Amino acid sequence: MKITPQCIPCILNVRLGEILKSNLSEEEKIKAQKKLIKRYNKVVKRGESTVKIATLAFREVKKLTKDEDPYFNFKKKSYEASEALAKKLRKEVAKLNGYKRFRTIMLASVYANFLDPGAPLGVGPDEIIKKVHERKVARDESRDLYDYLTKVKDVTFILDNAGEAVIDLIFVEELAHFNIKLKIVAKGKPYQNDTTYEEARQLGFHKYGELVSTKSDSVGLIRGMVPQKILRLINSSDLIIAKGMANFESFTYEKPKSPTFSLLVAKCEPVAKVADVKPGEAAMFFLVRPRAKR
Repeated sequence: MKITPQCIPCILNVRLGEILKSNLSEEEKIKAQKKLIKRYNKVVKRGESTVKIATLAFREVKKLTKDEDPYFNFKKKSYEASEALAKKLRKEVAKLNGYKRFRTIMLASVYANFLDPGAPLGVGPDEIIKKVHERKVARDESRDLYDYLTKVKDVTFILDNAGEAVIDLIFVEELAHFNIKLKIVAKGKPYQNDTTYEEARQLGFHKYGELVSTKSDSVGLIRGMVPQKILRLINSSDLIIAKGMANFESFTYEKPKSPTFSLLVAKCEPVAKVADVKPGEAAMFFLVRPRAKR
């Protein structure tokens, strides 16, 4: 997705906040923020990708704070918090079959993005299960995805945030029931609170398919930020299933050649506009639709 005026302060404020939360002294934080703003001014360009700008700014934060994984503790808490949700979800779907079971797991996978172990008023497992029961989705093409999975052989699943990855594991388990070859893609290096390759392996994703590292800390999958070999591997799939806003932003900036299904909660107005939903709404739809057979 190309940067909008709203994106510029949004990305910068997140990066400045990361410096504030670092272990630097007060004086060092001021110096680091000044350097970040100077660097940020150089990378923000009209027509540039939000993905590239966010990644370059985060790399600068890691360099200035001398911390390669600023969200390490937050991710650990996220994984722990999501275990309760995973337990509730498994109990919920144990009595379900077919498409109803599939969609229920998908809904939990989407809404798990709301898990916030760091905020006193954050959404917890009970609230997410409530959202699953409500079954409210602004754009819902889950039935199309379910049917299409019976027609493909090679599927790539792209992970997003740490907490929701525990629920994504249940989703991947469900996908493994289809007659498909599955690839699961995770960050090669830390970016914000996203799941890394090593973390995905610890969770057990490699048991259900080929676990692939992006070899990069890029928030999204675009040329110049991720090795071309990885991009070719992903684009060779019959179907791509991509979690989260960052992957959506990446694929709207450079659309994949393969059919691509997006699952996300639109947390800001620019993304909501492109996804054709309202801010705060969930969406599960084909960003790149399968070509009709002649």
